[in-house]
Amino acid sequence: MWNRLDKPWQKAFALAWEAYKNGTIPIGAVIVDKNGNIVAKGRNQIFDTSSNHPMARTNMAHAEMDALFGLKGKDHPDVRTYILYTTMEPCPMCFGAAVMMNIRNISYGARDSYAGATGINDKLDYIKRKNINIKYESGEIEAFQLILQTAYEYERQPYRLEELLEAWRSVNNIAIDCGKELCNLGYFPQAAKKNKPIDEIYDEVIGKYLEIRTCPLCGKDNGCTHNKDCWCFSTTIPKGIFDLLPEDKKGKACICKSCVDKYKETLDININK
Repeated sequence: MWNRLDKPWQKAFALAWEAYKNGTIPIGAVIVDKNGNIVAKGRNQIFDTSSNHPMARTNMAHAEMDALFGLKGKDHPDVRTYILYTTMEPCPMCFGAAVMMNIRNISYGARDSYAGATGINDKLDYIKRKNINIKYESGEIEAFQLILQTAYEYERQPYRLEELLEAWRSVNNIAIDCGKELCNLGYFPQAAKKNKPIDEIYDEVIGKYLEIRTCPLCGKDNGCTHNKDCWCFSTTIPKGIFDLLPEDKKGKACICKSCVDKYKETLDININK
């Protein structure tokens, strides 16, 4: 799973993990040139008491700001061809800074329905004229970022915790539940104490996430959202279908709607015979 990630994402997550280990919000960012070479990098340093960075321990010390800080205009005449990769959707400050730094390509991993600001890309004429290309990665990349950041926030216990997590639940409820569970297990602090590498952490976390998302009968995405809006809250699931599950899969993941519907069809056919 880790090996499927492009190099910029691997570096960005390595920086996010470095931020976590330094006691601050686990977000990482890198900037690459048109040839894919990393020309600047950054990580969150808002709560980092060991950093000597001039922005450290201020509310400006976001990962994207740190990466942008490393770009000196005269050294990067082709900056408009660069791509900013960030593990979390940029906030208004970071998005605005990227615009003013002539970044014209932004790729982010996880949507931030609490403070994400890429939506202003087409709201202001000034920004629209910049023709900024924004790419949202989704999938495993989004899930890992939300799991890691959720675990961190549960550990930090900020006063706005429930408000923050409720916003993220609208993005990926399963990732939030997974992050909470891993927090309760102490997974990330233990990984940091053991100095476990980010590639190993990523594969373990995504492996657990995919197990939850995979239907134990057909092996496909079960489509479960782990909340009251899920299809399973508005249907009756026959108890007999659970007898079909392998013992090692029981209680670990939801059965998908397709498998439930097929089982019901089989029951109807047998009843009508």
